[in-house]
Amino acid sequence: MKHPLLTTLYIFLLVLGLTNCQSCSSEGAVASDQQDTTAVTTEADPRLDFTMVPGTRVGLVDLKSATAADVLEAYGDFALEDSIHLGEGIFEPGIVLFKDSKNQVDLYWDAAMGSDRPSYVSIYGKDGQSDWSTPNGITIGTTLEEMQELNGEPFELYGFGWDYGGYVSDWKGGKLTGQGLSIRFEPGAGGETAMELVGDVTLSSDNPALKPVKASVSEITLSDPLPNLMAMMQGGWRSTTDEGYEIIIEGDQISHYNNQRLTYSSTIEADPGCRSEACAVTGTAPEGFCFIEKGQYDAQCNLVIRANTTTLEYTAIGATGGSLVFERVD
Repeated sequence: MKHPLLTTLYIFLLVLGLTNCQSCSSEGAVASDQQDTTAVTTEADPRLDFTMVPGTRVGLVDLKSATAADVLEAYGDFALEDSIHLGEGIFEPGIVLFKDSKNQVDLYWDAAMGSDRPSYVSIYGKDGQSDWSTPNGITIGTTLEEMQELNGEPFELYGFGWDYGGYVSDWKGGKLTGQGLSIRFEPGAGGETAMELVGDVTLSSDNPALKPVKASVSEITLSDPLPNLMAMMQGGWRSTTDEGYEIIIEGDQISHYNNQRLTYSSTIEADPGCRSEACAVTGTAPEGFCFIEKGQYDAQCNLVIRANTTTLEYTAIGATGGSLVFERVD
């Protein structure tokens, strides 16, 4: 027969033990919740979204509208103002995100193109790796064969071993055409690059000689595929074929001169994407950046072929003759 006092003591200890176990379990749950919360907070930090959407955004950077101030505000201590290497030993002020990491991003605003959007956003990775990726899987390290599959067609790239070595020169109408996406390849570790693949030559991605190279993506640059080129077009321009013919573009006005005599002036309007009716005068609107020259009775659509600090080239849609090429004179 059990002693009543011992029975009472046993029950007391049992209850005490259960209480302590529940307390330990509760503390463990709190600690676990805290860890989960920390993880969720990190994952939910929008600055750590390493998604690139060609033509639209790179993380929080809107390719169509982000100013330098916008980027600094969005990324806080992940961003800093720094010098950006533009190639050929040229450096210009820009912004760097995640400096010295595999996720570093270089952003540059070309003053001639305006400050309302980055001229380009470049990603180089580190040791052949980066967390940045497009929704369809383009990232640092993507192979040449994988890129061709994503494009849906063979594309062209420059030969290796020089300033423009490995850059895609033409997507040849594939799925990646017109997305503001620039890709550079470099030979892989242990790859073999034949001399015919080196230098200023154009190669097709389906060239069998490229297989031993084991080329993969080493640089990704994104930009607005339809930038507003009006800022670049401002100023005076002289025809390269007729020295007496000049145009001056000031704001939304264009003036035409022949032998320094004003022949006519008109208003111009930017048409990124060539979407106006005037651009479809031949039945199919062209692809690219157009500007509409509005006369008193008509509207002429002009497709910009080239616009930079030294050269302006455009062609009048529906008109006879070739393109007009000008050199800057101011």
